[in-house]
Amino acid sequence: MAASEKGVVELVERAENPNGTENGNLLQTMWLTARRNPKVLLYTVMMASGPMAFGFDIVIVGVVTAIPAFLETFGELYGEQLILPSLWLSLWNAMMSFGLIVGSVINGPITDRFGRKVSMATGAFILSIGIAIVYTSDEPTDITHRRIMFMFGKIVIGTGLSMLLSTCQTFNSEVAPTKLRAPLLSLFQFSATLGMLIAAVVAQNETKIGLQRLSYRVCFATQWALAGTALLAAVIIPESPVYYLRRGNFDGARKSLLRLHSADTIDSQIVALQAALDQERAFEESNQSATYLQCFKGTNLRRTRIVVYASILQQFLGVSFISNGTYFLITAGMTPSNSVMVLEIVSGLSMVSNIISWFLASSVGRRNSLLFGSIGVGIIWTSVGISACFKGSTALWYTGVAMNVVMVFYNLAAGGIGPIVAAETSSIRLRAKTNSVGFFASSLMSWAFTFFVPYMFNVGNADWGGKTAFFFTGLSFIAALVIFLEIPEMKNRTYVELDEMFEKHIPSRRFKEYARETD
Repeated sequence: MAASEKGVVELVERAENPNGTENGNLLQTMWLTARRNPKVLLYTVMMASGPMAFGFDIVIVGVVTAIPAFLETFGELYGEQLILPSLWLSLWNAMMSFGLIVGSVINGPITDRFGRKVSMATGAFILSIGIAIVYTSDEPTDITHRRIMFMFGKIVIGTGLSMLLSTCQTFNSEVAPTKLRAPLLSLFQFSATLGMLIAAVVAQNETKIGLQRLSYRVCFATQWALAGTALLAAVIIPESPVYYLRRGNFDGARKSLLRLHSADTIDSQIVALQAALDQERAFEESNQSATYLQCFKGTNLRRTRIVVYASILQQFLGVSFISNGTYFLITAGMTPSNSVMVLEIVSGLSMVSNIISWFLASSVGRRNSLLFGSIGVGIIWTSVGISACFKGSTALWYTGVAMNVVMVFYNLAAGGIGPIVAAETSSIRLRAKTNSVGFFASSLMSWAFTFFVPYMFNVGNADWGGKTAFFFTGLSFIAALVIFLEIPEMKNRTYVELDEMFEKHIPSRRFKEYARETD
């Protein structure tokens, strides 16, 4: 980043955070910053409707498999038990991930050209279409046609969700004050977990209906409310000042800032924006406009690499196994009602641990929370694998309880803090495109895991059952090693300081102790 651009960003961050990065009472500092920026809080919470819809969707296939009517409509007999073939279970999950890939590819250009509001509204509209396809997928008389239609609906849903997710993190990272960056960016995972809990509660009620197809249709229809909320958010939120700034629309940026911040900080914000506008024009005149290729050049390559690591950590820690936990517990012998109850408890504990992660990220730091959280997940997966070597209800219930504990550690690590690292690492100029690269990597990895993991645990295939946990033991410890070597500590660092440290190639383990040079 050029010196003049650094000065611009410094002005913005000082205006938003008058106390800078001084240490003090963490809760008091965060509370004062929140009181100073109530409108920013409101808009970032509204943008969280996207991750909430995502959380609902990633578990809905797993929870509807606990509904007898869904198994009757889409499943087949395996001996005397109705099951969903591993091929179709994998395809449904994997094709949703394929849709996420499609959405991440198209969203970067849409966000940069048309703005965050348009990309949010487009994502909500596409999501609504996908829900309609899934909702009516039980209409064909041929079971193969039903399964294919359901799969196509998941692709469309994934495309819409990806646009919502990427836009949410791009917008929130651009408007979040430094002191609130951790909780506002971690709101992504909190909202996703809330969506999971909503899905579990809805499914818990519908398991009692029996063989009526309305039982699982209600689960799908509920997601329309979340899509509608995302569309409403797109209408209400102001456009990001960064978007207007990059297009030379100073008046638009000023109006946006007036909707984001209190009037007494607007003057300093406007001065900073005018200087930043001049800098952006200088970039364009020197042919240094932002492109995807620049994400993989120079110091940006390292930053993009870190964004990718933070984005794929969740799969290494076993989230794809847990998202199929309801179906897995049923095939292992647990009743549908109890399996969904386990998911509800998992979701509730996850929300609590995610809130804790907000404070860990601002006190213990991003790096240590990710590192020790990943190690904790690896240890628990080991115990799950060992318990799976024994038969009986005790071992089965231990697996259900252990999944709760895994989700606690997961949300203290990759779930709660991974999105923070992914959103704050990229340079300001390349933020939308780097975030899209991160979501592309996350979606690609999700596609691979959601396709193959059901083959690992499902009866009639590898039939590893709970021993699948050993696979994630190894991956969790690999993730911990990558975190130690690659993920730096960015707690309480302004974007100016981060630019300086990346430009100087400071080793990741040295970020915490680095003292910024004074001009």
